[in-house]
Amino acid sequence: MTTVARTVLHARLRWLGAPLLLTGVAAVIGAVFYIAGTGEWFVFALAAFGAGLGLASFGANHDTAMALGYSVLDSGSLPPGLRAELDRELARDRAAIIALRAAPRISLVIPLIAILIQGYVWWTLLGGLT
Repeated sequence: MTTVARTVLHARLRWLGAPLLLTGVAAVIGAVFYIAGTGEWFVFALAAFGAGLGLASFGANHDTAMALGYSVLDSGSLPPGLRAELDRELARDRAAIIALRAAPRISLVIPLIAILIQGYVWWTLLGGLT
């Protein structure tokens, strides 16, 4: 896979973080009610961790997309929308973008872990373990 293709992949994957954050926050709210009924805090801790991973999913994929995009910026091969976004980010804080290090494997794993944890939490909240 080319660097440009990986850049586009991570730019798209970052948007998986938004629904993961929303379902994670909803799970945290559900876990509060679960604690009231059962007194068990473990599900709440997992729900909070899953919500945090939803946010981390966006951040890791965004940073990876920006770092990879910066590495091929001079080639002129980035899609126009992604190029414009990278240009805006560079204008806002060039030093921060230059300092980014791409972490493509971690960026792919974080959403998967978030999905697994949130799936377990929702399964538990909806009575899957009773």
